[in-house]
Amino acid sequence: MKPKIFLTLALFLLIHFGIFANPETKANELCECLKKGKTTENAADKKSCLSLREKHVSDLKKGSKSYESYLLSVQKCEQSLAGTPEINSNLNTKEKISAVCDCFQKSNKQSRMGCFKLQSDYGKTISDPEEKKEFNLSSGSCE
Repeated sequence: MKPKIFLTLALFLLIHFGIFANPETKANELCECLKKGKTTENAADKKSCLSLREKHVSDLKKGSKSYESYLLSVQKCEQSLAGTPEINSNLNTKEKISAVCDCFQKSNKQSRMGCFKLQSDYGKTISDPEEKKEFNLSSGSCE
C-alpha cells in the first residue's frame, strides 16, 4: 500500500512542479495572451493577462531561478510585440549608441516607445559611470 501512496505523491509533485511551474510554458502562455490582447480592443482580454501574470508570479515564487527565466522569456515576447530589437550585451558602448540611434531613425512615432525601452535596457547593461554618462548623452541626442 505504501508504494502506491509514494508513487501517487511523486506523480502529483512531478505534475505540479514539472508542468504547472515550468517557466517557459508559463511565459508562452502569457505571450499568447498579450498577442491576443494587442489585437483586440476588449478590456477583459487585457485584464486577463494581468491576472495571468499575477498567477504566474505566485506559482513561480518571485526571486527564484524559474521566475528569472520566466521574466527573460516574457521580456523577449514584449520586445517582439513592441517591435523592439533584442539587446545584445556583447556590444561595446559605441555600438549600443549606434543601435539606439538606428532604432530612433527607423521608427515611426508609434514605435518610438520601443526605442526608449531599448535605450533604457542598454543603459542598464553599462556599469562604468563614465561610459554610462557618455551613452546617455550620445543616445539622448540622436532622437
